[in-house]
Amino acid sequence: MRKNSNVAVLLVALVANAAAPAYADESPSAVPSVYAGVQALALSGVHRDIAGNQYGIGAGPLVQVRGGGNRLALGIEGLPVVSIPGTRPSVAYGQATPKLGIFNGAAEYAVGANRSVWLGLGETVYNQRTPLPAIGQEVSSRLAGLRYVARLRGALGDAHFWEGFIGATPTLSGADRFVFLDGAVPATKVERASEIDASLALGWRRGASEWLVGVRTLNFAAKFTATGEAADRNVGVGLLLEWRRLRAQRR
Repeated sequence: MRKNSNVAVLLVALVANAAAPAYADESPSAVPSVYAGVQALALSGVHRDIAGNQYGIGAGPLVQVRGGGNRLALGIEGLPVVSIPGTRPSVAYGQATPKLGIFNGAAEYAVGANRSVWLGLGETVYNQRTPLPAIGQEVSSRLAGLRYVARLRGALGDAHFWEGFIGATPTLSGADRFVFLDGAVPATKVERASEIDASLALGWRRGASEWLVGVRTLNFAAKFTATGEAADRNVGVGLLLEWRRLRAQRR
């Protein structure tokens, strides 16, 4: 999975370097052809598994890059493996502070005449590692699957716009690896999951930059394939603040 992620990053870099000189697209309803930026995201949600519910707040930056032409573009976003310290301790697990990394990448095609509607295919990769001190374990996993995306954008004046996005990965495949702190032999359980995330934001363009403020939600559910029992579920919703530096091809 890491090799695929590196290839996607290289492709975006090559496309971006081949783009024309920087300028802002004429219409705010058109999704920019090329940009780089960061999305600050803060989510409040719940983690559910066989031991019960854990509630918490997590925040982090997602690096975003998009490169291509007026009709076809490749976009990626990624969160390096970081701790989520807002999780509250539980009776079953103790202070189970998870570490999470996310990679989303997709090739998108503009189906609307003014480039306001984009559909795409790509890949999602999740990496996580969570200590469970109350039961003397640590669990880690890597899941990957085919991602479907849709992006819709509309103008709200000369420099303002709204933008909606939805990404869905019906099947994420991988395994949970359990490490026991008492020295017992590690165990592995094959896992299958699904994930959907969506966002809605208001934005404005100033010079060669765009700013977006809105909300984003995430719904992730997994089960163990051998038994069919639920592995875990993560549901969260929160605020996003995004900045983009534009570089677009001339028409």
